[in-house]
Amino acid sequence: MPTAFITGGTHGLGLAAAARLKKAGFTVVAAARRKPENFEYDFIEADFSLPETPGKVAAELERRYGKIDLLLNNAGIGVYAAWEELAETDLRRIFEVDFFSAVELTRRLLPLLRKGENPMIINISSVAGLIPVACMGPYSAVKAAMRMFSESLRIELAGENIAVTTICPGRIDTGFSKRALGGRAVPETPGRKSVSLEGYGEFIYRIWRKRPNRVVFPVWYMPAVWFAWHFAGIYGRISRKVWKLD
Repeated sequence: MPTAFITGGTHGLGLAAAARLKKAGFTVVAAARRKPENFEYDFIEADFSLPETPGKVAAELERRYGKIDLLLNNAGIGVYAAWEELAETDLRRIFEVDFFSAVELTRRLLPLLRKGENPMIINISSVAGLIPVACMGPYSAVKAAMRMFSESLRIELAGENIAVTTICPGRIDTGFSKRALGGRAVPETPGRKSVSLEGYGEFIYRIWRKRPNRVVFPVWYMPAVWFAWHFAGIYGRISRKVWKLD
């Protein structure tokens, strides 16, 4: 039976992935700061804002399971604030949770992945890691870093049959904005409720089976990415209007 480890796996996208993978026969292990009531998956308590957490989690996974077949680096914190509005402590926390913890956890779990069958790492970046998003600059920056970590790691592990996939999701209605840092009101944008959590879980299972290098999800965000790359000036003016910066 394959074992999947999901950071931030107790709610939102992580929980949706856990449900679908369990249905597919995985032993699912979720990590988060708190275990919800009646949680039906294996659980490891983990606060990824603390630098020592990845080492403790890796040791616990080795003790319990001895191998990992799928690592899903899903944990993350959002932010809705201009760069000058965000406290330094919050900025450091975002990078610790969204980037440094994922990198260190992955490094420490590579020996367990090498013992797995068809091992795979899925790293969650964001559409915001492909294009700059005003008043989400720190989030864009950390997700761009996550994307480059994932892309370069894939090259390094290509000779070991460890697949690495980068997923860049757009906005999916998970309550993400309610948990985000910063005081900016989130503007309404197309696609807020375009994908169900069940649809995302099915998508993660397809990724496991097909093992692509990188995916934007939902795929209709690709024209927006293309537009932002090729018409940066117009995109910037639209962004300023959306975020009421003028």
